[in-house]
Amino acid sequence: MYNVKLKPLAVAIVSAFSISAIALPAAAQDSSDKNVEDVEQISVTGSRIKRTDMETASPVSIITADDISLGSYTSVEQVLQQSTASNGIATGAASNNGGVGAARVNLRGLGSQRTLILVNGRRMVNSGVGADSSVDLNTIPIAAIERIEVLKDGASAVYGSDAIAGVVNIITKSDFEGLELSAGYSGSQEGDGNTGEVSLITGGSSDKGNFVMGMSYVDRGQTKQGDRDFSKCPDNAFGEDGTCQSGSSFIPGGTVNTGDGWKELTPGGDPQNPADWVDQSNYYNYSERSYLYTPQKRVSVFANGQYEVAPDTTMFVETMYTKRTSNQQMAPEPINGLIISGDNAYNPFGEDIEYRRRMTEAGDRAYDQTVDTIRLVAGIEGYLDIGSGYDWDFSYIYGRNDSTDRSDNYINVKKVGDTLDNERCAADPNIPCGDWFVPNGELSQDLVDYVTYTDQASGGNEMNVVNFNISGDAWEMPAGAVGFASGVEYRREKGWYQPDAVTVAGDGSASAQDPTSGSYDTTQVYAEFAVPLLSDMAYAEELTAEFAARWFDYSTFGSDMTWKLGLTWRLNSELMVRGVASTAFRAPTVDELYGGSVGSFDYLADPCSEYGNLDPSTATYKNCHAQIGDTGYKYENSQIENTWLTSDELGPEEADTYTLGVVYSPEFLDGFSATVDYYQMELTNAISRIDTQAYLNNCYAGVESACEVLNLERSEFSGEISYMESPLTNIGNIETSGVDMNFAYGFEWMNLDWSANVDSSYLIEYIEDDIDYTGKISGLNGGWAEWKTNTSLTVGQDAWEASWRYRYIGGMTDDYYEEAYGLRTEVGSVSYHDVSARYYINDTWSVSGGVDNVFDKTPPYLYSYSDANTVPEVYDVMGRYFHAKVTARF
Repeated sequence: MYNVKLKPLAVAIVSAFSISAIALPAAAQDSSDKNVEDVEQISVTGSRIKRTDMETASPVSIITADDISLGSYTSVEQVLQQSTASNGIATGAASNNGGVGAARVNLRGLGSQRTLILVNGRRMVNSGVGADSSVDLNTIPIAAIERIEVLKDGASAVYGSDAIAGVVNIITKSDFEGLELSAGYSGSQEGDGNTGEVSLITGGSSDKGNFVMGMSYVDRGQTKQGDRDFSKCPDNAFGEDGTCQSGSSFIPGGTVNTGDGWKELTPGGDPQNPADWVDQSNYYNYSERSYLYTPQKRVSVFANGQYEVAPDTTMFVETMYTKRTSNQQMAPEPINGLIISGDNAYNPFGEDIEYRRRMTEAGDRAYDQTVDTIRLVAGIEGYLDIGSGYDWDFSYIYGRNDSTDRSDNYINVKKVGDTLDNERCAADPNIPCGDWFVPNGELSQDLVDYVTYTDQASGGNEMNVVNFNISGDAWEMPAGAVGFASGVEYRREKGWYQPDAVTVAGDGSASAQDPTSGSYDTTQVYAEFAVPLLSDMAYAEELTAEFAARWFDYSTFGSDMTWKLGLTWRLNSELMVRGVASTAFRAPTVDELYGGSVGSFDYLADPCSEYGNLDPSTATYKNCHAQIGDTGYKYENSQIENTWLTSDELGPEEADTYTLGVVYSPEFLDGFSATVDYYQMELTNAISRIDTQAYLNNCYAGVESACEVLNLERSEFSGEISYMESPLTNIGNIETSGVDMNFAYGFEWMNLDWSANVDSSYLIEYIEDDIDYTGKISGLNGGWAEWKTNTSLTVGQDAWEASWRYRYIGGMTDDYYEEAYGLRTEVGSVSYHDVSARYYINDTWSVSGGVDNVFDKTPPYLYSYSDANTVPEVYDVMGRYFHAKVTARF
């Protein structure tokens, strides 16, 4: 845990770094240095020190606007989720259940909340439907992007909280002349998922400054799971007649349980005759009603500008606004846990029963979100002609998003109870007395109208940041000047989410949820140095050490420091060795601290399902029997309602990160470069939800502490789990390591320009809370393939270019349900081939187009699917996909 007593020492150390960096150079600088020819210095993600080359101690990958425009990409998320460094699970266009329209990136599989998103080197506001822990990438229009820099290394000492897995720095266009209009359209070979995009960019400049402004509109179409063979039936269980024979045990027409298992009404039977209620054998195919690819509309406007207000002093402004409207759809709402008394006028059994029903009469559940996000940056920057000269900047960042989150055709269970209360509904004419014991489609419209409601929630996030930075050369050493950067930052974060009153009260058929509201602020000071230790220009040999330290103080938990030590050794003009050791941290977010409780229907296996088939001598059998008795019930659903808990006692996460790599550019093969980097990350005090499945298994295996954490309850009728808790804790730990490789070669052959690139990642291990996920995949957690590779080959001349891309995801094992059900699947490797081309008709017009997933590869089937019988966030679910674009530049 971080120690607030370190505050005076931390301030003294970092302040001393900063003061020495500013004060010492004036005495050391020789005036003759001013005659040296200026060399352009640039900022590289991972460091705030400006330098003359792109190579630093930390590995950085760059994705250019040209790379993006040649593909079918219409969002930043699509670009980043195909990165070989992306693992685990991250929400996107194919996230229907619980995705709420947001798009995230998940570097190293450490969670989207552990990847820091920057825009032009400054923080982007967290965004979504409210009190969010990471950035919704939909808020950044792809038309505004000049390039994306991905730092695959911890960088808390340089950037602060969240930069554990890495940093994504999105650089927007700032130097643009003229006007560019672009229109694109894409869609699957099935004629669905059609997406249109229009963008307009204009810009200009003078000797005093420049500006860029633009807008974009994206309209993404829908695809339903019922439109694809692999997803239209749960478990792919089709009968001989071609109908789906699997799915949810919540069926239209309802089922009853008198204590001896679930029963359904036989076709054509009399609901008032108990003999016509027989053991349930039918299930509801909920998949065909759900979206496979979710529709969305985005309107974005953006502008950047700078103006020289005085010699060596420039004002700058960045603005960005995005309105997102998104939709998801799921099958009609199931209602559960209704106890109908034996004296109910319509109850044919004459005793208390448990009742549940799929509310097809109410219609599909339709979700829609409207999210407005704005980001404003205003500041001033300049150059101090003192000593060796210093660059400085002062800026203010304001970010905010506001959302409305609406869900139609929900069921008010409290009102359902009103319709079952004989006395109340008879006395109140506004309450229809409900005969729920009727076949599918025969609930009265009055009854449906009374119990159905629209769930409406609102939320948002707000960020205010003030920072000051200064950089330059600190002092001279025999090997060269010591570069430095230093600064101070104040940041305040606020988040809120207000669920519908029915949901807060727990009266809806969806899970209950508490409101979220809270804020925190932090003050931080950092200093960074690049120290040349050796410089032998005759042999092109250089040795540079990089040091960084950051002190931070949070209103929620106190203060501490992080540090970074890096080394780059250029042995000669061809070979460089680099390495970094650093510490990183992540402060708990508003939703983790103040989120309250929220219900979630999680994909879990009840250890007591079919426990009657277990060996009676086992602890699991004995513990299940003690709770359920002799029924030995068979639990058909893979989703169990689970209450997620948060805590305002959470502390920060801590991480140690290490990288070691080589960069090789041989002189004998001009245009070729290779990088190989080993990484290792160890995360402690991780804020994570307990592994509920592991706790369930341990609870019934006799581990009493696991049962206490779950606080589990079961239905007295069916024996099914009716209540369970999964709290957030600070006791998680994650260890991961692997190797990133990149090989690039640009050359001329047959009078053509060729460019080849191979980007590959090998995962050595990923262990979370002592569970090894290496080479594993599951619907709940996503995938950790040992090998992921992206290969591309581009060829062209002045007027045209063509590209082929190969995406490879290594084979994995799905064993999530192995312990509970003995289900294990070896999932083979998956390969995708994409082709695209662009032709420049003249100086004004160009056209481009292509096909993704040329061979129409179907995603693999998983037992532990989260949706669509697979993991839509890992595999391509759209099949063969066509795209085309026309661009005019004036």
